[in-house]
This record gives sequence, C-alpha cells and structure tokens, in this order.
Amino acid sequence: MMMSRERIFLLIGIVAFFGALAGGYIWWRVYFSDTHFRVGSVPPELVNQLLPKNVPLESMRPPAVRTTDQLRYGGATSVFSVIEFGDFQCEFCRQLAPEIRKALEPYDGMVRFVWRDFPIENLHKQAMPAAIFARCAGAQGKFWDTYDALMASPKLDDAVYRQIATRVGLNTELLNTCRKDPNVEAVIRKDVEEAKADGVQSAPFLFIGTRAIDGFIDAQAITDAIEASRAAL
Repeated sequence: MMMSRERIFLLIGIVAFFGALAGGYIWWRVYFSDTHFRVGSVPPELVNQLLPKNVPLESMRPPAVRTTDQLRYGGATSVFSVIEFGDFQCEFCRQLAPEIRKALEPYDGMVRFVWRDFPIENLHKQAMPAAIFARCAGAQGKFWDTYDALMASPKLDDAVYRQIATRVGLNTELLNTCRKDPNVEAVIRKDVEEAKADGVQSAPFLFIGTRAIDGFIDAQAITDAIEASRAAL
C-alpha cells in the first residue's frame, strides 16, 4: 500500500527530530557531563556563560587536596584543612594572610593551610604575573617565602619580583625560564576554571573544613570555624 505524501513528510520529520535529539545528547555528554559543568576544551567565553554564578555557600564542598598543592602549617598527615582561593594583588587577601598565620600556627601542624591561585585579572593587572612568579619560586622550594614577600608588598611589578627573587635566594635563570613557560599559566587558568565551575567567584574564598566562607575573616573567626567543624567530625 502506497504511503501518502503527508505521512512520508511526517515520518521524515520524526526521524529528523530524534536524530537532532540524539546528536544534542551526545554533544552534551562530551562537554557538560557532570553536575558542576566541568569542561575540557570548551572555549572560556562559553564556560563563563554556563558556570553557576550564585551557588549557596552551604551547598559548596571543598576540593580534594592534591599532591601538587602548596601546604603550610602541616602536610599530608594533617587531619584538617583550611583552603584559600586567593589573589596576590587582592587587598583583602593580603589582610587575611597574617590572620591565617595567627589562627593556624597554634595547632602545630594538625591543621594545614592550602593555597589555590585565583587571580582576578579583570581587576588586578599583576594577579596572574604574581601567581606565575610564586609558582616558579615554588619549583625551587621557595613558595612560602615568596608568598610572604608578595603578601607584604604594597605594590607588585617586575622590579618588586626582582627584589623578592634576590631576597629569598632564587636562581634567576631558572626563574625567568619558568616564568616564560606558557604551561605554567595554562595550569593556573585550568585551576581557576575548575574553581569557578564549583561556584568560587571571588577572592579571598575559604573552605574551613567543609564550611565555605566568602570574604575576609579575622583569626578568631577562623579559629571558631575550625573548632566548630572539628567538633562536628
């Protein structure tokens, strides 16, 4: 029995619809396969359109501590972490640095401090260069000396970086080679994209245990949050 022209067109339309649906699903699986919109090779401008902008603090969870993370006041055996997403040119991050030291040093390594770069480039011209400088100093085992010097400096520029390099005893040839390596900046940008995908949108941003805190807090508030989180373990 011959199929009418209307039915043929209807069948073609149904096939096309489901084909487009299947294609869209495959595309979604490739690029946006988990609940945090973690992405691989999606262009950054598209990522920024799709990332969560207002994730409630109470629903955020700290990232896993990695072997490549910079750790202070403790190490791999520490049972508790304070993680900061920070920017070396951020005024509140500079104010936070001594408060973290004051709060964490008395724990004698039981609580570790983890630094994650979160340069806010649209506001701070030196945020990315400073992050690269600190990472390259870290490759020579001088990250925390450099961190302290950067946080204590009222301004950041190439002259300041040279002064810090001399003060902390960096090999300038190795340092300059590292700073020119595009892979260093690429790794930082990847970390920033992942942090944004998890809902971090500003600096300083802290995870004290599992509690997320957006913005500056003083040493007493840090200690109170640590003790509250430890009591809940």
